[in-house]
Amino acid sequence: MERIKLDGHFIIDILRAALIALFISIVAVIAFAFVFKALELSGAVLKIGNELIKLISIFVGTFLGIKVMKQGVLKGVCIGLLFLLFSILIMKIFNSGINEPLFTAMNVALSLFFGIASGIFAVNFKRRI
Repeated sequence: MERIKLDGHFIIDILRAALIALFISIVAVIAFAFVFKALELSGAVLKIGNELIKLISIFVGTFLGIKVMKQGVLKGVCIGLLFLLFSILIMKIFNSGINEPLFTAMNVALSLFFGIASGIFAVNFKRRI
């Protein structure tokens, strides 16, 4: 069994991808909030919209952030978790007044799943594009 080496490129890829995903997420949430307010949409649309924003943010962040095309699954897991932690930190800093708990099993599972899928896709298909 091969040992996994966590070198500087690995950590830089993860940080870069998570920060790109966080930036995209912040911009998308602000835009979605304006649309949500203007159209007076229901709460169900808000939850679906937030999950879509998370999916797109993690995917684009992973795709743009990974430069070394190795260990896609591990990088995806780390990016998904780091994105989740960063987003919780941002919400706590701004005291967003969210009624639901931020660190739920579903939130963690979706972040991990989106991260894994994005990491696999970025490492395997980015070379061909």
